[in-house]
Amino acid sequence: MIAVLIYWNLLSIDDICFFQKIHYQKDRYLDTMDLTIKDLIGMILLSGIVILLEAYDIAILYYLVILMMLPAAIKNTKVYQEKLKITKRIMRLFALIIILDITFFCLSLVLWEILNQLLMLFMMIFHHFVFYLYIWITDPIETSIRKSYVLKAKKKCDRFEGIKIGITGSYGKTSIKNLVYDVLSMKYLCLKTRASYNNEMGITKTILEEMSDQEVFICEMGADHMHEIEDLCTFVEPVIGIVSAVGPQHLSTFKSIENILHEKMKLLESLPEQGMGFFNFDNFYLHEQEMNLVCEVTRVGLHSAAQLKAIHLVCDHLGSQFDVMLGDHLVHFSTILLGEHNILNCLFAIGVGYYLKVDPVLIQMAIACAKPIEHRMELKPFYKGMCIDNAYNSNPESARISLEVLKMMPGRHLLVTPGFIDLGELHGYYSQVFGTQMAFCEKIVLVGECSDIVTGLKEAGYDMENVAYCATMKDALILMRTMIEEGDTMLIENDIPEVLMNASEKKA
Repeated sequence: MIAVLIYWNLLSIDDICFFQKIHYQKDRYLDTMDLTIKDLIGMILLSGIVILLEAYDIAILYYLVILMMLPAAIKNTKVYQEKLKITKRIMRLFALIIILDITFFCLSLVLWEILNQLLMLFMMIFHHFVFYLYIWITDPIETSIRKSYVLKAKKKCDRFEGIKIGITGSYGKTSIKNLVYDVLSMKYLCLKTRASYNNEMGITKTILEEMSDQEVFICEMGADHMHEIEDLCTFVEPVIGIVSAVGPQHLSTFKSIENILHEKMKLLESLPEQGMGFFNFDNFYLHEQEMNLVCEVTRVGLHSAAQLKAIHLVCDHLGSQFDVMLGDHLVHFSTILLGEHNILNCLFAIGVGYYLKVDPVLIQMAIACAKPIEHRMELKPFYKGMCIDNAYNSNPESARISLEVLKMMPGRHLLVTPGFIDLGELHGYYSQVFGTQMAFCEKIVLVGECSDIVTGLKEAGYDMENVAYCATMKDALILMRTMIEEGDTMLIENDIPEVLMNASEKKA
């Protein structure tokens, strides 16, 4: 029995690490549980064998199952333990697991032996379901604790006397947030939400731990369900709002791009009459959207009839240069950030800075000094060549943009990608389009199950001899070391956690 409890706790640690990795989203955990028909058949067969061996030492079979599964459990646990952060929530979950472990142990002492064995086998094979039960039990407690923190942060945010800026969009939020911070910091004492912590608890943590006497609060607002942006606007109450773009992302929860558009527009709709909104007029969905807002808005773009527009664009592998008309003066800007999309990101920061009366010379300096965010179009050395690291996240539009930047780079073009997640029923379509778009690359390494990307490559007439397949991103990068040559540029487009890869294929 002791061996059973040890093995069960190894599985529990594995599940806890994964649960933390997906930001405690119990719905996503349920979607990614690896229950298959094979598991069900295995459970039935093992149960039958236990019943047949009732007259013999049942423990022999039971521990044999543990022996077969233990190496994988230990391997996975070691991988996840390196990344597990011991938080109060994790400690509460551990406490519940220990209590329930003791309960199951006591229950097993009074159960008929055959029922005891079946119960233990069920817990091993279907440990995801058992862990989900633990999550379900603790959810009301965690919800109550979360609400208390949010209420405390809301009161503190209401007392904040500075300017509050909200930023949302399907992509580009974090880059724009950092650029706005760089520009406004030239004149104001600013606070921004940390990293990409853009949900309710991430914003709450920033407010409670860092908000004090700053003059500007720059708040990134993310959403993967309806009404989240609306709730965050009620929470923060921004007076300046930026909508970076609308595109196909989180379609597995939003269901349609129209729903995404409706959700992102909630930020501009929430702004007060004396507020100011900025939105991407180049974006098809925002360009076509009828707006009935109480505040003034500024259309931002590169190729459309925008009010705030960059002209005289020069983009290459060294960065970008462009001019912007600010008032009556044409101001020249340069940046080391790669691609036209980063010029657009800079435009939002320039627009907000000019609106808040930052000197144009200081805005120039901020844009010139801006650095890429880690794992977002970050150019860095990779063995004999260079690497464009865009591993943080990906969607069809950002992938298209990344490939356009890769085309600008000298030498051969190499690509490593696992494809997309969270695209729901359109996963296959967008993956196939992605395959056709990458057909200019000399070498491609696909990670995990990428059959739809392969279909797109074949449609584009790509030589499949130049495609390699790897099970993990680690293996792909090791393989790339042998492929890359001096002068080559490799793009890493997305880095889906291995535990989510199968789920994205199932949703498709």
